[in-house]
Amino acid sequence: MHWFVISIALQLLCIVHVFRTGRNTAWIMAIAFLPMVGVLAYLIVEILPGMSGDRRVRQARVKIADTIDPERRVRDAQAAVDFSDTVGNRMEYGDALMARERYGQALDQFHVAERKSPHVDKAIGMRIAEAAYGAGLASEALEALDKLPETTSQSDRDRRDLLRGKVAEIDGQPADALALYRMIVERVPGDEVRCRMAAILIGQGDKAGARALLQDVERRMRRMPPATVKADSDMYDWAKRTLAELG
Repeated sequence: MHWFVISIALQLLCIVHVFRTGRNTAWIMAIAFLPMVGVLAYLIVEILPGMSGDRRVRQARVKIADTIDPERRVRDAQAAVDFSDTVGNRMEYGDALMARERYGQALDQFHVAERKSPHVDKAIGMRIAEAAYGAGLASEALEALDKLPETTSQSDRDRRDLLRGKVAEIDGQPADALALYRMIVERVPGDEVRCRMAAILIGQGDKAGARALLQDVERRMRRMPPATVKADSDMYDWAKRTLAELG
């Protein structure tokens, strides 16, 4: 009974704080319908700014705030562009749109940033390629990749080849994608490449090859921190489910 009274009191205090301080009213719904979770989230994001020097608290605040108000980052980035239309602000606006999977709009912002940039910028070019891929524009993505300046960085080359492979997949060229993935699979962090290879092999009827790759993914997954697995939970759930189906 005491916990119930305390919970109600905390909810009321937080809701009053929302009104008094002019916080986003979306918090009210979260606090009212998710009592302890909503109150805890509000405390971390809004009441404890003094702890913002702690990296883990900052990350938690960003994650919770994005869950409560998914468009917050987009609004903030748009406001920054309205205040100062710089290349950096356009890039941040595009990144915010990418995070919301609004790829076509993000592509527009990256093109504006490209026009504003006084020189060829490989970061902008790569963002254009990624946004075009997200929007399903295979030819534009490849054109952007082809325009990128040469790089001596192996990780940059691998990142470009990974995107080329993904573009080849949506362009109906799985064999080309598989060839690119085979070149980079041991160097690219994570298991996206292995899972993509397994999916292509299944489509080609090579269930044994796909099974071997997914067994490797499963072994690697056991050695990973839970947070890493959770970050790519959809991919790892697919890998486990598909491996079970392959037998």
